[in-house]
Amino acid sequence: MNTPQTAAPRRTGFGRSGVRRLAIASAIALTAVPVALLAAGCSSGSGSSDSSAQDVVNKLGAVPIPSAPKTQLTPSADESHPQLVAVGSPVAVTLPSGTGVITALGPTEDLPTPLPAKMPTQVAGTVTLRLAATTGTLKAATADLSSRDDHGTDIKLTAVGPAQASATAGGTADLVVRGTFSSGAAQVTLREDGHVVAVWDFTIELD
Repeated sequence: MNTPQTAAPRRTGFGRSGVRRLAIASAIALTAVPVALLAAGCSSGSGSSDSSAQDVVNKLGAVPIPSAPKTQLTPSADESHPQLVAVGSPVAVTLPSGTGVITALGPTEDLPTPLPAKMPTQVAGTVTLRLAATTGTLKAATADLSSRDDHGTDIKLTAVGPAQASATAGGTADLVVRGTFSSGAAQVTLREDGHVVAVWDFTIELD
């Protein structure tokens, strides 16, 4: 028997902007506190500087802290503006045939059971491309998908079931493909009329 296991998504570079925003916010906060402390010290003719600082801290602590959004924004893509995301992430697409959301899921690895003492360096796995149409029709075929590892080696994909999928407005459809993946990083790419629409990257861990 084979035990299905889903590969871990790779971290993309989109998190850097969040770090920059945090650094800017921290700098503003550090700049504002001395000014507030100075204002508090000047307005108080008596009392220690410690008590004045504590008053400021108390006031700042009373300021409500905004909570993080519960859901992340879905990146948008079309034939002239592709997206690079981690596998499992949805991409809102605007294509000539329709609009909607496309998500690549997996790969689901077929691991042997019981696991051998020495793990293989390659494993077969399936990738599911999920189409959810909002308007018009979203369609994809095995020929529209390609995959390669982090060494630039192409990974052949074959259809599991129908070689194409089509979803009309309000509906969904899945296109399932199989490939043999090596341990390490890889990606799957979706094209529309020869144009790259989205790239999903992931990591295969076989250790």
